[in-house]
Formats: sequence, structure tokens, C-alpha cells
Amino acid sequence: MTRVLIADDNPKNLYLLEAILKGSGYDVVPAKNGAEALARAREAPPDLIVTDILMPVMDGFELCRQWRADALLKTIPFIFYTATYTDPKDEAFALGLGADRFLTKPQKPDVLLHEIRDVLAGNGGKPQGAKGPEGRNEMEVLRQYNEVLFRKLDKKIQELETEIAERKNAEQQRELVIRALEHKNDELARFTYTVSHELKNPLITIQGFAGMIEDELARGAPEPARLTEHTKRISAAVDTLASLLADLLKLSRAGQSTYQMAPVPVRTVIDEAIALLSHCLAEHHVQIEIAPDLPVVPADHARLREVFLNLIENAVKFRGSQENLIITIGTEQAAGGRAFFVRDNGSGIERAYLGRIFNLFEKLDADTPGTGVGLAIVKRIIEVHGGKIWAESEGPGTGTTFWFTLPVRNPGTLPEVP
Repeated sequence: MTRVLIADDNPKNLYLLEAILKGSGYDVVPAKNGAEALARAREAPPDLIVTDILMPVMDGFELCRQWRADALLKTIPFIFYTATYTDPKDEAFALGLGADRFLTKPQKPDVLLHEIRDVLAGNGGKPQGAKGPEGRNEMEVLRQYNEVLFRKLDKKIQELETEIAERKNAEQQRELVIRALEHKNDELARFTYTVSHELKNPLITIQGFAGMIEDELARGAPEPARLTEHTKRISAAVDTLASLLADLLKLSRAGQSTYQMAPVPVRTVIDEAIALLSHCLAEHHVQIEIAPDLPVVPADHARLREVFLNLIENAVKFRGSQENLIITIGTEQAAGGRAFFVRDNGSGIERAYLGRIFNLFEKLDADTPGTGVGLAIVKRIIEVHGGKIWAESEGPGTGTTFWFTLPVRNPGTLPEVP
């Protein structure tokens, strides 16, 4: 039976190669490195050796050099089988040391077995003119050996540097994701608390007046006027609850990623918003001034209309005692895109509250109609578009300006926004 010595420091590779050879009828002797393979070969010379190159104690190149210098082993066929040394210079050096074949991993079993049979049969050995170590200057062999090792070491360092850089980047991304999740968790906790608090108010009202109706009915002396008043309070609370739920649904949809982005003429969107509010604007004699140079921007048409709808409606709600409300809509260039503004000469906002008005259910005036969700919806829509929104006011009686940005593809060099 043909005896094949195999050397590889990777147990899986060694097991696979042994299984292939044994399955084809070869007697297999395994070794974990070049030194062990050389010792076993000297104890009982094999008919062929198949060896990896990158191994501890003694690598495949040194094994081949000593193999060809050994009087007992030098005529035994030698095959390199490697996944690490794949450069043409590596193959040239290996064949120059006296190897009969230089094969790269992985090979299909039938291809590998064909090569082994070919070498055992003495066919297709070393290329014509290839020299073994005995015909070469020892210093030249050492120089080439060092060159191969340094080239492989340099490549390995580059691979390690790339791997380290990729791991650092992955770690940074992981940290960013963790921080984002922590922020979202905090935001969700605040949202849950706020929503539960706001929903409790109308429910408490409903429960309270329903209890009063039950008490009056139980006493058997209900007053129709009082019952009517109680039911009106209950109906009002139900309406408030329905409005809250409807606005919360809008807020949820505002944060979804299913936006239909397309070129949108801003003037068209504003005209649509004004048309939807035409009755309200006419009732309060609101004058709207629109800049003539409004651009076309990449946006979700319906969501952008909702932004202007909320901002215009907000200006009307908070007009205060202003009987001649003027709303001005325009645009300016800004870093990264366009900055749009909706400015009014209404009641204004104290500077201390400018950072709070976009919070959920934040109402500076409890008597003003609405749920306090509108500006939160606007903020969410603008952020999904990749922009930012803020408000400016000099205080009560000075009016308010709402600004928001929308990114563009080629913004150029533009002034920063706050």
C-alpha cells in the first residue's frame, strides 16, 4: 500500500486530507509540523509527502530544504499544499527548493488525487531546468527564503491592520447603536409616561361625571338640566380623548420610514395647505404673504403639506389679541440645504419656552384649542426628512418665526443654521 506522509498544523485540514487519502486506499501518516514530519520520514520513509507551508517549529520551506538535502529522503516526491503562500514568487521559490508540485487550497478531492497520482507515477514533476537546493548557492536560498517570509509577514501585518481597523469601526458602530437605543428607550419611557398622563385626564372626567349621574339616579330625584350638563362634560371628554388618539396616530405615522420622496414644488404644497384652512383664515381675516422664489425640494408631498398646515394653523391659534394677523412664508439658503420660515405677528413666545414647544402635549396656553401634539408631529416629519426645526421670538407680543431646513443634494458652501 502506498504510504503518504501529510503535515499540517490545522487539525481540521489534517483530518480532511487524511480522510480523502484513506478513502482512496492510501496508508496515511499524519504530522503536526515540519519537524515532526521529518522525524517520522527518517524513521520510516514514505512514498510521498504532502505538506502545508505555514507551520510552527519548522515550516514547509525548511522541511523541503532539509528533505532534499537528506540522502535517505531526497528522491521521495514532495508536494506543497497551502492556503497562505499563494504568490507566484512563493511557488517559484518552492519549486526551486525541489518540490514536485505547488498546490493551493482548497482543491476538489478528485483534482488533488489526480495530482498525487501524477507525481507518484513520475509524470509532470519539477519544471525543466528547476534546481534543487544541491545546485544552488546556500546564501541565495537563504536570501530568497527571507524575502518570502518578509513579504508574507508584511502582508500579514497589513491584513491585521485592516482587521483591527474594521473591528474598531464595528466597535464604534456598536457604541453608536447602543447609545441610540438607550436614547430611544429614554424617549419611549418619557413618551409612555406623558401619554398615559394625558389620557387619564379625560378618562377621569368621564368616570367622575358618570358617577354623578349614577348617584342622582340612585337617589330617584334626577334634575334633567344637571344630567344634561353632566352628559355634555362626558361628551367633551370623549371628544378630547378621540382627538388625542387621532393626533398620536398621526405622530406615529410621522415617524415611519415609508415616505414617498420626490421633487415637490414648495409653493404648491403651501397653496394646498391654505386651501384646507381657507374657512379658518377667512373667519379671522388672516393675511398670508408668500415669497415668489420658493424652490422645488426632494420631500414627501403629503408630509410636507402637513408641516405647513400645522405651522399656519398654529399661528392662527396663538394670534393672541392681534386682529390683523399677517403670516409670511419664505426661504433662505442654509448649510446643507434650504431653510424655510413661517413668520407671524401674533402673541409671541417667551424665550424660556422656545426649547419646549416641540415637546409632546406641551401647551403654553391651556385655553387654546388643540392637543399639543401638532408641533411634535412637525418636528418628527422634518427630522425624518433629514432636517431640523426651531423657533425664534423676542417674547410676548413680538410674533414668532418657525424655521426648518430640508437637505438638498448639492448644497455648496452655505451659512450655518443654529
